[in-house]
Amino acid sequence: MRLIKTILITTAVVLLCQGGMAAAQDGGKKKKKEKTPAQSSKADSKEMQARLERILIDAEKLKAIEDWDEATGKYKEILSLAPNNANAHYQLAQIYKTQNKLAEAETEAAAAAKLESDNRWYLETLADIYLNQGKIKDAEGILKGLVDKFPNNPDYYLELGFVYSKTGQLENAVKVYDQFEKNFGVDEQVVSEKKNLYIRMGKFNEAVTEVEKLIEAYPGEVEYILMEAELYRAKKMKEKAIELYKKVLDIEPDNPYAQLGLAEFGMSTGNDAQKKESVVDIFKNPKVGIDTKVSILLISYIQMNSEDSLKRKEAIELTKILTDVHPTEAKAWAVSGDLYFIDEQLNNALIAYQKALSINKDVFQVWQQVLAIHNQNRDWNKVIEVSGEAMELFPNQAIIYLFRGGAEMQLKEYDRALKTYNRGEKMSAGNTKLQAQFFANLGDAYHSLRRETESDSAYDKSLRLDPENAYVLNNYSYYLSLRKQNLEKAKQMSAYANKLEPNNDSFLDTYAWIMFQLGDYNAAKEAQEKALKAGGDQSGTILEHYGDILSKLGKKDEALNYWKKAKELGTDSGTIDRKIAEQKYFE
Repeated sequence: MRLIKTILITTAVVLLCQGGMAAAQDGGKKKKKEKTPAQSSKADSKEMQARLERILIDAEKLKAIEDWDEATGKYKEILSLAPNNANAHYQLAQIYKTQNKLAEAETEAAAAAKLESDNRWYLETLADIYLNQGKIKDAEGILKGLVDKFPNNPDYYLELGFVYSKTGQLENAVKVYDQFEKNFGVDEQVVSEKKNLYIRMGKFNEAVTEVEKLIEAYPGEVEYILMEAELYRAKKMKEKAIELYKKVLDIEPDNPYAQLGLAEFGMSTGNDAQKKESVVDIFKNPKVGIDTKVSILLISYIQMNSEDSLKRKEAIELTKILTDVHPTEAKAWAVSGDLYFIDEQLNNALIAYQKALSINKDVFQVWQQVLAIHNQNRDWNKVIEVSGEAMELFPNQAIIYLFRGGAEMQLKEYDRALKTYNRGEKMSAGNTKLQAQFFANLGDAYHSLRRETESDSAYDKSLRLDPENAYVLNNYSYYLSLRKQNLEKAKQMSAYANKLEPNNDSFLDTYAWIMFQLGDYNAAKEAQEKALKAGGDQSGTILEHYGDILSKLGKKDEALNYWKKAKELGTDSGTIDRKIAEQKYFE
């Protein structure tokens, strides 16, 4: 133990002496050992690298949560410390591209690509930014470089081919695609592009040859046979196209595209038997989408042949197949309803529309058709019931309120109709014609409630929006004549209504009655005789009015004769019996 203690003491003395000597040499101060310049530079570099890595981590986190502004700030901070950091330039380019700041994105991507000219990610991004800016030539240069540097990447050939095609360099595009095939083999996308290029160049045979490559490479693949058939169809080489469509059907008897192709030839050539057979096959084929079938009905039957009863019958037969094959498709039942409606089979149309609504209640047009049928059938209670259901689903559809208000008017529920029309009018703003109709109907409702000032105001609003609505002009002027108010205004409006719609017995009767109220009985007689010739001889009101006019002209016997005819037709005038009994006019 003594020995160890001696050694420790001796060591301590030596260290102390050395320290004392050093202190003496340095004026008694303790001095830290300095680093060499190389050691200092290395330490600073490590510290800078660590700092850049910390900023980069923060930037990546911010970019991941799409905090673009903060992430941009961090990447710029990196560049302020390390201006030649290519990755920071690249990341900024990506952010600017996402924000559609293409000019800034181009600047950063170009800087990254300049710093690392062999980095394909940087070059790809720069080319993409050029394309987005429409700088096709610049993109072309980048892509040519990528093809040269990375010949085993197929995407670069496709991109370069696209650029050549876009700029009209069709021969160059073909050459690029040829190189692609040499390197990677036959590819459907490339063959399709080359086919389209040859079509643009007017080289039909070369286009066919391209497609035949696919047929040879993939025998039995009907989509390539169909591609060739489409080429012949576009060239109007009917026989060759039909041959190919039939070849497809030999392989796949229910192929919808071949069936549709044959059907189109039947439609275009007027071969009704071929057309009908092909179309029936299409409609029976569950693989053919319902939209395709509906398009055939719309284009070939509804739009072009709605006036042809035989075509309508044929179309209805197709809709029966359609609903059998697609019973759970609301669209199938809706188009069936449309065809029945066009054919005036309202009950069948209603059944089809209701079936469509049982599958999908969200198609407003179907509700509108159902309301139209009930309205046409004069089933006012049903109109009110169905409109109530429709309002729950489509509370902002103004047309529903038009139907409902009309039904309430027919049921003489005038106060309810007034409320309904007022609600509908507010929703029709922006649709001038529809809003004008609401004001016209409000005029009718106010008139029925004997609120004539409000009625006149509503009619005036309607005519300001739609000054050529003959029915509003006629009704407004007739109601004024009944009240014997503003007769000159009524006369002008009635004359205009008759100009807009000549030979309308009701409009002529209105004008005659206005002239009657003005005391111009000869003019009234002339107008009323035109009304009688226009069909008014079947109207009790028009016959009674003619009798009134004749009475004022002193033609008592003729007047009596027309009053009697009016009564036989059931005129609802409250004075007709007294006119006949006393053989003179009463208001």
